[in-house]
Amino acid sequence: MPQFNTVATSAADKATFMSKVWAYFGLAILVAALGAWSGEIVMQTLAGVGIPYYAVHIAFMGLMFAQWKFSHVPAMLYVFAFVSGLVLYPTLAFADATGQMMAVIQALLSAGGLFFAAAIFGYTTKKDLSGMGQFLMMTMFGLFIASIINIFIGGDTMRMILSGVGVVLFSAYTSYDVQAIKNGAYDSAVSAAYHLYFNLFAIFQYLLSFFLSAGE
Repeated sequence: MPQFNTVATSAADKATFMSKVWAYFGLAILVAALGAWSGEIVMQTLAGVGIPYYAVHIAFMGLMFAQWKFSHVPAMLYVFAFVSGLVLYPTLAFADATGQMMAVIQALLSAGGLFFAAAIFGYTTKKDLSGMGQFLMMTMFGLFIASIINIFIGGDTMRMILSGVGVVLFSAYTSYDVQAIKNGAYDSAVSAAYHLYFNLFAIFQYLLSFFLSAGE
């Protein structure tokens, strides 16, 4: 979580830093798209050596924890983005096979709109959002636990509710993170880009789950 008690920098320095953040962020999106496009090849390759595809999800979780230590390393950001694309592949393939690609398009457009609306709000608002950090973190952990429980005893209705909560949560996180970046709370543009990318990834994933559940 970013810290807000940092020394103020000049407007020019902030603008340069923000430009670097968006550059890393944009490249991460392209790498993630490459990962999703490569999903079938990776799945076949893993199956050929006897490794189940859920190993990708395990790797994804491991990379999430690794980011706490290596979030300033560009290569880690791009590896994480690529693997996140692989994580999305089975869902995208399912949507394609069942004729629900419109749900994917809706989720993609909605995620982009929500993310950038939240980012603009975080950058322009005069309201101090730094106090939201602890609440957002607790909500994220609660959502994670509820999602695991829902796998075993839940259903489509609960999945849609959790998806809605996830969209709101990570939209709020986007505003929080963008304001933190603007206020100089990050000393690494790569780390800042990782947080923004993860927010967009989560928003898209939750929206995709919601639209697919609504279409069943």
